[in-house]
Amino acid sequence: MNRNAVLLLGIAIVSGTTSAWSQTSPGPYHLVKTIALPGVQGGFDHFAYDAALHRLYLAASDNGTLEVMDLQSGTRLSSVKGFTSPHSVLVRAKADEILVTDSGKQASALLQQSTLKKLRNVNLALGANCILLDHTGNRLFVTAGGDRVSQPDSTLQIINPDSGVVLRTVRVPALHLQPMALDAEHKRLFVNIADQDAIGVFNSDTLERTGTWPIPKGHKNSPIAFDRESQSLFVIASDPGILMELDAVSGALRTFVPTPSNPDDLGFDPKSRRLFVPGDGALNVYQIGPASSLHPIQHLETGTEARTGIFLPDINAYAVAVPATAAQPAKVLLFKKEQ
Repeated sequence: MNRNAVLLLGIAIVSGTTSAWSQTSPGPYHLVKTIALPGVQGGFDHFAYDAALHRLYLAASDNGTLEVMDLQSGTRLSSVKGFTSPHSVLVRAKADEILVTDSGKQASALLQQSTLKKLRNVNLALGANCILLDHTGNRLFVTAGGDRVSQPDSTLQIINPDSGVVLRTVRVPALHLQPMALDAEHKRLFVNIADQDAIGVFNSDTLERTGTWPIPKGHKNSPIAFDRESQSLFVIASDPGILMELDAVSGALRTFVPTPSNPDDLGFDPKSRRLFVPGDGALNVYQIGPASSLHPIQHLETGTEARTGIFLPDINAYAVAVPATAAQPAKVLLFKKEQ
């Protein structure tokens, strides 16, 4: 049996197990709150979370707003307008600035956290999209350009998160950069190059490209997470939906399991050794086992096109954004681990 046949057989077998979960399956997580977002139309991009204020921020990219929610009361606090197409949000402890990347021309901005008022625009590259904060170096990595803004190449930048000043910029010959992961100890930045089914490995100081790893299975790799303990990269191919564990030194495949197609995020909890994948109308939870094994442990129904999520480690919960449909308004679902 050839490689593709083996892959399809494996997907069919495990997908058969998943399809048996036609409804929410028993497990450690359950729905505890639903926060309605009336008036919000279209898709979402990424979340951010302020643990000190118990605030959840959501980039409503198609709606052109930043949605701000209070998790304690389960209510929306504000819908901040004035954006073109917001994608990612940076919130930091003890900082009064919130950075919002926006793919519109000169539309990325710094907001004052206490008032949610715009302080100033940030001059990032056109098409600013994904972000990743390096806590040890107080710097922010940003992807931009590419097919989102009709450019033949993409851009990778390092900026100062306090001021928004661009510190370094490099051109990446690719059409579609997706989320990143950082191995700060070894100065390696992993960037998903979705249109090339590859992961670009960059020096996190210089942004020099040191390697390119074709993903072993599937196409259109997007969500990614780095595990320092096992020196693993967890990455998802969106087409047809494959969660892979790769060796973070060589890029070699360790193991894989089928997962929902086209997820926008991948949550990783290093304490419980669990992964969270929102997509295909459900949140799927996986347990990372010994000897590089991945086991699906729960399937939680969410809603049509719900593919954006975030893990909240301080309360051991996971939030999923559900876009509006003809039958229901947009909302955010909060799933929490049972005590």
